[in-house]
Amino acid sequence: MYAYNNSMFLRKGENMKAFLNWLVSDNPTPQQIKNRIILSRKWRKIKKALTPDDVIFPFLMGVLIIGLFASFLLYTGGVR
Repeated sequence: MYAYNNSMFLRKGENMKAFLNWLVSDNPTPQQIKNRIILSRKWRKIKKALTPDDVIFPFLMGVLIIGLFASFLLYTGGVR
């Protein structure tokens, strides 16, 4: 029938759980360690960029106000 006989395909549920446990295990491979370091750097950079400060809060409020105003104009049919 098939040219291979792999037990991963016989019991998908149990082996998938084992795979997910291995993926987030406490004994990562060197490549996983590198990937986790890179992802943590990127995550910190994103969180730092999105913290409310002097620039981003007024910008987001302006976008929100303009969006609400535009939706109001579209809903009422525009300015006459």
